[in-house]
Amino acid sequence: MRRRIAILLTCLCLAAPAAVRAQEYTQTPVTLSKEKVRSGGKVYWSHVVQERQTLFAIARAYGVTVDEICAANPDANLREEGLKLNAIILVPVSSSLPSHEVEMPQTEAETGPQEPSDNDIVHVVKWYEDIDDIARKYNLPAETILSYNGLTSRKLKTRMKLRIPRVPVVASSAEPAAPESAATDTTVTETAAADSSHSHLEDILSIFRKKEQVKALLILPFGANTSPGEIAMDFYAGFLLGTQELGRDGINIDLSVYDLVSGALPVTADKLRESDLVFGPISPADIRKVMSINTSYTPLVSPLDPRTADMTADDTALIHAPAPADIQYEDLIRWIGQDMVPGDKVLLISESGGKNAETTALADSLLTGAGIAHSAFSYNILAGRRVSDDLLQLAAQQGTTRVLITSDSEAFVHDVVRNLNLLKTKKKDVVLYGVSKIRSFSTIEVENLHKLNLHACVSYFIDYDDTRVRDFVRAYRALYNAEPSQSAFQGHDVAAFFIRACYDGGNRWTHRLATMDRVRMLQTDFLLSQVEEGGWINGAVRRVVYTPDYKITLQQ
Repeated sequence: MRRRIAILLTCLCLAAPAAVRAQEYTQTPVTLSKEKVRSGGKVYWSHVVQERQTLFAIARAYGVTVDEICAANPDANLREEGLKLNAIILVPVSSSLPSHEVEMPQTEAETGPQEPSDNDIVHVVKWYEDIDDIARKYNLPAETILSYNGLTSRKLKTRMKLRIPRVPVVASSAEPAAPESAATDTTVTETAAADSSHSHLEDILSIFRKKEQVKALLILPFGANTSPGEIAMDFYAGFLLGTQELGRDGINIDLSVYDLVSGALPVTADKLRESDLVFGPISPADIRKVMSINTSYTPLVSPLDPRTADMTADDTALIHAPAPADIQYEDLIRWIGQDMVPGDKVLLISESGGKNAETTALADSLLTGAGIAHSAFSYNILAGRRVSDDLLQLAAQQGTTRVLITSDSEAFVHDVVRNLNLLKTKKKDVVLYGVSKIRSFSTIEVENLHKLNLHACVSYFIDYDDTRVRDFVRAYRALYNAEPSQSAFQGHDVAAFFIRACYDGGNRWTHRLATMDRVRMLQTDFLLSQVEEGGWINGAVRRVVYTPDYKITLQQ
């Protein structure tokens, strides 16, 4: 079966050039900058790097050498790290300034650190701006602004306030009149200021332009005869079908696929820098390896493992695709509050001995914060028949007993489900609430979940009544002669959502994630929000109900 899928995947790659095609290299013409700055007693052109421009092309356009440009930008390490899109580099002016031209302002490199002044401009960082955007706006080196504000990192937060030294960088109408012989040059300088404003507007607008091509990396552990390898292969199969759909919509994708062999990273920092986004690997340990070399902060999508959610607090580039357990619990408590009627009782059941203490504390805090009165009941699986009597005492006398279990131990949850079903035989109305984990326990008979009218908040749910799902299943069967697994559906959804978001969003596409409405895919919904000073987490879950007539219905 694996060999057949591998052969078909190869055929798909060859047969779908519209979806995944290599980029033809076309060098971007170099437009000469009209903006000058002075640093270290020398005058430089301030050049904004455009896509596919090279150091050689820029040097030739300005009439200088590559060595001179590298020497003018020592901190950028241009020879080792290359050029970065939208970065500002200094290019030496090949001849000295005319004596009548307005003197350029001194920068921090000449004057040393400056004390904040009441005359400073206060700039509030907008969601689409980085330090290079702001530096370009005020015609100052980015390093000057960072140092002036006591910052050691180039990463900025939205709504952060920066102090900008109020210094002139181009001539204005308030300057003293120039000699008659300089009238033409003054006009040129004023025109340059207008062009600079127009250029900045163009740069801002370019942030929102759709990309001509999305360069994506996919890193998966395809190792043979292993569970991660099987999951990776299924995910890849669905991922390719997702890129096919995007190709039919006219989205050009340059996809590079790498096998994570024996845990060794198959990519370099340069490869990450050249890409628009990265998918995978799967495990937290492998994700950390990629994060450690991702110095360019290329968006990195963690596609499957729920354990990577906590890592988003440490890296602004990390995007966690599946909704984590705490998000599921938050929605579960909202659901309980919406279902409550007078006479109902809420029972929080946990395993004694400190197991899953954090989850229990989270659920207790969420219930309390929502103003939902509840009883807590903890017991050991060896307690025996006494548990049934205790539950009977805690149950609602007339209304519904709404039960939430905070353990991820299959044996314990199985015992709770058994005891709750015994409660049902005593004419008590019981509704069980749970997260994704409870649906994966193989020892719990599905019939018992239906008897307890399970209400589950889950990361994934496949609604086979959805025409898009049926179309995907037919396409998968026709291509691979197999049934799509949950991993295959996830591969499709992750590819189709994030590549389209990158294509539509332009160079700052991740900043748009927080403004997007909830998007429904085949088995996963996406509603992204940014962790404070960190990455992104999916906050969308699906609500499903197990009804007594043995149906599973999608509520949200």
